Amino acid sequence: MPAMEPALIWVPTLLLVTVRVAGLMLFAPVFSSSVVPVKLRGAISVAMGLAVVARLAAPVALPPGWFELVMGAGCEFLIGAAIGYAAQLIFAGVELGAFHISSQMGLTLGAVMDPLRSDAPPGVAGLFRLLAVVVFLGIGGHRALVGGLLETFQTLPPLGFGPSAALVNTVVAMLGASFVLALKVAAPVLIAMLLTTVALGLLHKTIPQCNLLSVGLPTRAMLALLVVACSLGVLAPLVEAAAAQLSRNIHALTAGVR
Repeated sequence: MPAMEPALIWVPTLLLVTVRVAGLMLFAPVFSSSVVPVKLRGAISVAMGLAVVARLAAPVALPPGWFELVMGAGCEFLIGAAIGYAAQLIFAGVELGAFHISSQMGLTLGAVMDPLRSDAPPGVAGLFRLLAVVVFLGIGGHRALVGGLLETFQTLPPLGFGPSAALVNTVVAMLGASFVLALKVAAPVLIAMLLTTVALGLLHKTIPQCNLLSVGLPTRAMLALLVVACSLGVLAPLVEAAAAQLSRNIHALTAGVR
């Protein structure tokens, strides 16, 4: 038993590190997908926790009481969850832009009337999300996300949580960047639909006998599909730029909680 005492000293440190990694696994894109089993996410968290603990010079100094320890573990979970949520905002922005595209095309009604899945996202939103996942994996965003989390243990050791005003400013900036990304994704279709609406309005003024309901809906849908096909190539640079901004946001988050 005396030989086990040095190893037992590291157990609380391992638990704290694993909790931070688990927060990332529960909220980060790709890792938090329902197709990834919970047991696999737990195994990855423990494996990464062991790798981090092996690089630490000394175990973490524990607080005097259980309440402080539990609160510290909760803060560790929030740090990992915040990093995962920061990455999730990229896909939230893409999906928000795709939702506006679907609403302009008139495809949102198809999801509402789906007899099998009433919560199914519109087809365009699913397409944009899949493309965003492919681009994110293609540029190594998942590796950069894990690498950024591991770097936080150097700048922000376990139980080193200390909120500040910079943290709130960083979160607000990330939310704003997500809305900007949504606007950039939907901008080509929104502009095309605005011009189409003006053209159809002029057509109705010129030819009042023209039925806008039968002409306008298919015209808007076909034109929007054409614009989407032409603008899909812009999605990759947008996601790549958002992933680069994500790395800077992770550093800003860790700086804001010190």
